[in-house]
Amino acid sequence: MTPTRSQELAVLRSVIYASLFDYPLTLPQLQSSLVGIRASADSIASWWRSSDLLQSAIECRDGWYFPAGRADLIGTRARREALSRDLLERDRGILSLVPRMPFVRMVALSGSLAHLNAEGSADLDLFVITAPNRVWSVTVALLVISRLMGWRKRMCLNYVISEHAMQVEPADLFSANQIIHLRPLMGELVFARFVKSNSFVRDFYPNFELNVDGPKSQAPSRKSLWERLLSLGPAQLAERASRALYGWHLRNKAATWQSRDQVRLEKECLKLHTSSHRASTIEKFDATMTAVLNRQPVTVARR
Repeated sequence: MTPTRSQELAVLRSVIYASLFDYPLTLPQLQSSLVGIRASADSIASWWRSSDLLQSAIECRDGWYFPAGRADLIGTRARREALSRDLLERDRGILSLVPRMPFVRMVALSGSLAHLNAEGSADLDLFVITAPNRVWSVTVALLVISRLMGWRKRMCLNYVISEHAMQVEPADLFSANQIIHLRPLMGELVFARFVKSNSFVRDFYPNFELNVDGPKSQAPSRKSLWERLLSLGPAQLAERASRALYGWHLRNKAATWQSRDQVRLEKECLKLHTSSHRASTIEKFDATMTAVLNRQPVTVARR
């Protein structure tokens, strides 16, 4: 059956968006990241086979879907996946420590390592959700520990929020894509609440499914004792001091930020996307989609 225009556009958007990061998609990945439409994997494969537009714009080789003429992405993905696994093994100590920190409720990999799509010596980007009123002290404690352990140049805490501030802005395709590709290391139930708090994710990715069945890798129970002791007074003092001192340090560096609109220094949210790729990614995506729909030669910029 020939797909409708909206079905063709959904497949195009998914494949092209992924290709901006040199990332070919398997059919299950294409299905889970299908933009704006709910459909089975079999239906998507059938759409691709029966659509002149999709056949001209998207290739499928060995189970991978990618823009026409970009078969090189298959080798790129294999190379980056092997490198990413090595980097994650390198950073096993960090990944073991952060979930054990008091007041940490959820930790997830973000960025290129979450996709197993790292290049070079990629940073370890972490997205963290804390208990209320603990964002700044948890961040500062982790930064101090990482410096003492020699991890500071590798670990990147660029987004830390509390359970009281789980709504992400702006509610657009870029944010939704980042959320569905987070890779929780601890706190899957908190992650599920986070996704539910950002209902726009389902608008963009209705096929996205959370995997929260089975044993949950929640915070170790011994954290509770530390949290009770710290909450008698030290934690409150640390939070106020951390927000005052680290906030002062960050504001002094504001002149160097390339994307000030993507920085939030709030009580329950510390977002430090000082060199965000949001604007350039959206611009490239729109330009590539326009070229495809106008049947022009498509050149996806190589990273």
